[in-house]
Amino acid sequence: MKKVVLLLLSFLLIFSLDLFTPNYASAASGFVDIPSTHRAYKEISYLKQGNITTSDNPDLFAPDAPMTRAHAAAMIGKAVQLQGTPVNTRFPDVPADHFASGYIEDSVNRGIIFGYKQENGTYLYKPGQQLKRGEMALLISRAFGFQSDTTNAAAQEFMAKGISDGVGKGNFGTELPMKRGDFAVFLARAVNADFREKALQVAATPMYVNVSEDTSLNMRTGPSVDYTEKMKLFSGNPVDVLYTVGDWVYAKVDNITGFIHGYYLSTDQPAISNMKDPIHVTPTPVPGPVTSPISGKKPLNQLTIVIDPGHGGKDPGAAGNGLREKDIVLDISKRMKTYFQGTPINVKLTRETDVFLELSQRVQYAKQNKADLFISVHANAFNGKASGIESFYYSAARNPNVQQSKALSTYIQKRMLEAWNLPDRRVQSKSLYVIRENTMPATLIEVGFIDNAKDAQYIKSAAHRETMAKAVFLGTLDYLYHFEGRSEVSPLYSKYNATPSRKYH
Repeated sequence: MKKVVLLLLSFLLIFSLDLFTPNYASAASGFVDIPSTHRAYKEISYLKQGNITTSDNPDLFAPDAPMTRAHAAAMIGKAVQLQGTPVNTRFPDVPADHFASGYIEDSVNRGIIFGYKQENGTYLYKPGQQLKRGEMALLISRAFGFQSDTTNAAAQEFMAKGISDGVGKGNFGTELPMKRGDFAVFLARAVNADFREKALQVAATPMYVNVSEDTSLNMRTGPSVDYTEKMKLFSGNPVDVLYTVGDWVYAKVDNITGFIHGYYLSTDQPAISNMKDPIHVTPTPVPGPVTSPISGKKPLNQLTIVIDPGHGGKDPGAAGNGLREKDIVLDISKRMKTYFQGTPINVKLTRETDVFLELSQRVQYAKQNKADLFISVHANAFNGKASGIESFYYSAARNPNVQQSKALSTYIQKRMLEAWNLPDRRVQSKSLYVIRENTMPATLIEVGFIDNAKDAQYIKSAAHRETMAKAVFLGTLDYLYHFEGRSEVSPLYSKYNATPSRKYH
């Protein structure tokens, strides 16, 4: 009888522990050296699900290996949605083709990470240098908006928040070297309070879901669309925001915690005709396809983007430095088409050869093909004295697509500036026929001044035209991802070694 009772009690204990343990590791960790029995299995699996982990070997996490400054910058950057696109950095020891260059540069821009000043006045980043525990705590503190500004203060804050219980007797071990497995545990706890050693004790900020009444908003287990849905929320639903992680918030609804994209929350309750109760989502053991945080959108394979290479035929457009606008923009547009053809999105060009089209024909083509977005590609000229990149949208009281067109122009402009090191002539409103007369979100881009010597160095280079085509493509993805809330766009970036931009609109 005693054995039966003991067995029953053991079962109940195991069952109760499982109930109160965050269920973020139902899938494998994704690394052959992180079995389910590993002490950091759940945290590493959680970060892996959100594509936050980095590793020199895609099959190994190497939990006992040193945590380097480069890998720390990349993992923290991914967690708080920094810009990860490879870029030229200010550090000579971090070239543009370094896997963490984008995250390192954006981290420096945001005051998260700094370099080491040399005797000659230059700075090195030292990407391969191992972090110390105190340095790790300070980096995460800065990235997540904590209050600490020294390693000792960050260490104390980590212990107070339950992110770490130290190494014994109230000692954090700030000078001890940081291992990759320990770093993953601390980062997962910083992201998601469900993993922490102590219950979260912060004052909640009341907010409300603010989406269209015919759509819903997903609460997820982590701060990206790669994480599992927990609940569907509707316009007007109250939300208690506890803290932020990049563009996402960790919040409580109906006594359930999870992550919600902050763009769709408002401090004022929206006026709605009918308040719908949240829907609790039962997680499936096998991950399904990534869905949008906003439901009710047209699927990607039903979207059509029309690209409009300017001029053509008897109209050469601008000219300079032995170049003609009509040739250059057609080449860039064809390259853009190739990128879109690698996605489910439908893409069409108003012209694919050197033919002349009236402006009205270009607009009519977009309307006939029921385009969802319209991008007109051009190059500038101004007596050889002007330089730079600019984008235009049409703004008028009767135009229902002003905000969409402005956002599309903004995201493309940001990417074009990253692609070519030319002056920013900004996003501007202008009454141009092909964007004024269209009935969908539309932008007209000017990739540079064809008669300017510096701009022409980019324009005449096939390699640079390829970079520009990719930039406009990625800018369009950024618009769909950020402005339209299409989370299903997220997997498309990795195919082109890219990540979503910051949110600019």
